[in-house]
Amino acid sequence: MIRDAIVRLYAVRHNSYGNQTMPMILPEELASKSVIPAIRALIVKRLVEEYGMTQQEAAKHLGVTQPAVSKYLHHKRGAAIGLSGIKEIDQATNEIAKMVSSHKAEPVKIMSRIEAASQFVRKHRYMCELHKRLEPELDVNSCHVCEQ
Repeated sequence: MIRDAIVRLYAVRHNSYGNQTMPMILPEELASKSVIPAIRALIVKRLVEEYGMTQQEAAKHLGVTQPAVSKYLHHKRGAAIGLSGIKEIDQATNEIAKMVSSHKAEPVKIMSRIEAASQFVRKHRYMCELHKRLEPELDVNSCHVCEQ
């Protein structure tokens, strides 16, 4: 499902040097379509299951719609990459959910923590397997774009 959406938006194109296929999905694009939704899904799950928020309340606090929250909870959004079980991501999403549930955290701090979690995923190469599945021509072993 994520592949179809990304491929529709970012077709793999041929360069002018002998029909060599060039990767066209930038890591930032992949993160915005897969990593950030996966992080949000983990936060939503905690807010609803651990903090007893309704879908509407969780949506309001995260700046998304209630249907988006429902999709996160039913693994129809945010499921392209599995981040659950990564200790640092579990800790981060727990902290973010706690911040959100306190109703005292500034939105900028919440945004900053989500961005930091996304950067962690990229920097520690958790996104590479998905990128390779979407762009088989990409040599992820020699790619170090996200580590910089």
